Amino acid sequence: MIGLTLQAVEGEPLTSSRITYQAMLNFKQTNGYTAFLIQEGLLRYMILDRKYAITDKGRQFLALFNETNRLLMAPIDDDNMAGDNFQVQNQRRQQKEVTVHK
Repeated sequence: MIGLTLQAVEGEPLTSSRITYQAMLNFKQTNGYTAFLIQEGLLRYMILDRKYAITDKGRQFLALFNETNRLLMAPIDDDNMAGDNFQVQNQRRQQKEVTVHK
């Protein structure tokens, strides 16, 4: 949720309503997350515009968040199984186990 909130305001400052819509949160969640992000220095509130903007620290966090997501979504390279879906990988692992146990 934190990453989604920061991604929403990455391009331009947004009102809480726009953050709610773009981050797919409800109003209560948006208020909670924006308050937390301001407290942690990842977001700032611009009183005159009534919009939230990402800070430099927030951009650093978002870059790490995006890199972590990229790594988690990378295919597993286990004996040339890269690119296979999860079911195919499990089938191949089970076949190896059967072969080893014969």
